[in-house]
Amino acid sequence: MIAMRHLLCLLTSLSLAAAAHAADSYLCVAELTTGFTYDAGKKSWKSADFRSEKKLAITRARQKPYAWEAKEVGDSRPAATCERDFNEAGNLFCSGVFDLRFNKRQLRFLYVYPIGYWSDDSSNPAYREGENTPALAIGKCKAL
Repeated sequence: MIAMRHLLCLLTSLSLAAAAHAADSYLCVAELTTGFTYDAGKKSWKSADFRSEKKLAITRARQKPYAWEAKEVGDSRPAATCERDFNEAGNLFCSGVFDLRFNKRQLRFLYVYPIGYWSDDSSNPAYREGENTPALAIGKCKAL
């Protein structure tokens, strides 16, 4: 009887693990976010810690030739697309407005918002010095 319970627990654990690896979507929540901000008074950049409010949805891509897409929760348009499916190590690589690295085995992600500082352009108001703040976030995901 005890052996049967252990077997049942093992089978349940394996099926849950398999479900996470075979998921068609993931919800990811940032735990730590850091980056750089512009001090207009001093006209200089400095490092900064940000509130970790970033939530991302990673889903199968709606448009070919992409395999997956990532968007900020609440936004209907993907901000990053992933050309290839997960590799043999369980890693997914996506790029676009932000870059994303995600591992479906560990359910961890790395988010990079690279716009600002190097891309600033005084002739374009959307890219004025300090208008965008480069950031890096790490967090965990769950299969949906």
